[in-house]
Amino acid sequence: MKRREFLGGVATAMAGALGATHSMRAWAAEASAAATNWPSQPLRIINPYPPGGIVDILARLVGAEISKTLGQPIIVEDKPGAGGNIGTAFVARASGDPYTLLLGASGPLAINVSLQKNLTYDSTRDFTPISLIAATPLVLVTGSQSGINSFDQLMSRMQDAKNPPFYGSAGTGTPQHLAGELLKQRTGGHATHVAYKGGAPAVVAVIGGEVLYSFENLALVQPHLQSGKMKALAVSSARRTVQLPDVPTVAESGVDGFEARGWYGLLAPANIDPQITKRLTEATMQAASVPSVRSVIASFGSENVSTGGEDFSRLIAAEIAKWRDIIQAGNIKLEG
Repeated sequence: MKRREFLGGVATAMAGALGATHSMRAWAAEASAAATNWPSQPLRIINPYPPGGIVDILARLVGAEISKTLGQPIIVEDKPGAGGNIGTAFVARASGDPYTLLLGASGPLAINVSLQKNLTYDSTRDFTPISLIAATPLVLVTGSQSGINSFDQLMSRMQDAKNPPFYGSAGTGTPQHLAGELLKQRTGGHATHVAYKGGAPAVVAVIGGEVLYSFENLALVQPHLQSGKMKALAVSSARRTVQLPDVPTVAESGVDGFEARGWYGLLAPANIDPQITKRLTEATMQAASVPSVRSVIASFGSENVSTGGEDFSRLIAAEIAKWRDIIQAGNIKLEG
């Protein structure tokens, strides 16, 4: 190769490298400017469940407070279906979009991962966890005419392998069902699961004696506890709830480490600028601490458990592993 040709090639290569460097710097400057100017337009929070439920209400309450902090409107869009999977997948596909958020729940983010083979999203890869907002413990209840007056009495009844009791839930694969399965596996007890189409018919079944017990949301059973139609034997959280201070936890009652709860939090899609993530986390945790928001969370029988994104990310991973083991050990499969 002639010296002139060689030097020309080197110059061309250097020019190309310099051009690429300038392009990268320009892109980085653009990205930094976009993060600095964010939000420059309204945001939306996707509710993956039907309107009117706890997720929808949390999205609107928390969204309104975040809007005050960020200075942009926040619109809640309902995208229900497939147990929360449709709305969750919608946000997963919005990679890099800091204006599309998800009010996510434990079902589609942690439980469905092991129940459904054809999910189009990866809970640990396709999202940027912003902040956990609330957690909902379940109450282990029985009917007032069941003859069961304590957790120990229920455990004794569950030792009968030849004639196991029935327990109800809001449906196969729901947190209520898995809490019941967790209780069986941790205690070695025996019980037959009966899946109902929602929590309300499961509660009716407990009151009527069709099933012996059930894990249910506190807000759903509180009126029946107050009227005396149901009895609370234990709560599924790690600590007693303020709403039922005299009811022990399952762990207190002898099942070490038992905890089963539903939870809700805000997530963004993957590939969000860290500056934006930080601002969203701060705004969300501030929103969750507002007294009116805390009051509504408590009215659902839930607890305010706002944490940062890193803790939320660890929770999601831990819950996926926990429920995967329970589902596999119980050979739980969705019907149909």
